[in-house]
Parts: sequence; structure tokens; C-alpha cells
Amino acid sequence: MNVIQLPQVRRSDRDPEPEFCTSDHIGRAMFRFLADYEIDGRTFGISFWAYDLADAERRVTSMRANLSLQGQIFCRM
Repeated sequence: MNVIQLPQVRRSDRDPEPEFCTSDHIGRAMFRFLADYEIDGRTFGISFWAYDLADAERRVTSMRANLSLQGQIFCRM
């Protein structure tokens, strides 16, 4: 069995990969975050953009109160 020692392989610069970074309409940096939820004994995740960890926590709180289904996604245009 191979065991990966995360502290040894973790990148030292700690910057996210480019695909997990973007900017808002005024140029402020945003980053991809992950939240998970459990249903029917399984865990699923959703990803979303936020400015930092505090903003991500604020957004999850808002999702708990306001999240609503908009429909199924069939393609990306």
C-alpha cells in the first residue's frame, strides 16, 4: 500500500491552480470552494465562487436559507 504524506507533497506556494481562480466584474480575485451535503446515506458536493473563506461561509449560510432548484443543465454554450 502506498501512503501519501500530504505535508510532503503539498505545494509550497499554496496558490490555487489557475482553473480555480477568476475575477469579478471589477477585477477582484475569486476562488473556487467546495461544500458538501448528505442525502440517502451518501455525500455529494457542490462548488461555487467566493472571495475568501469568510465569504464562502457567508454564501453557504445564504444557500441554506435561499437555495432553490432552477432546472437540469443539458449543455454549456
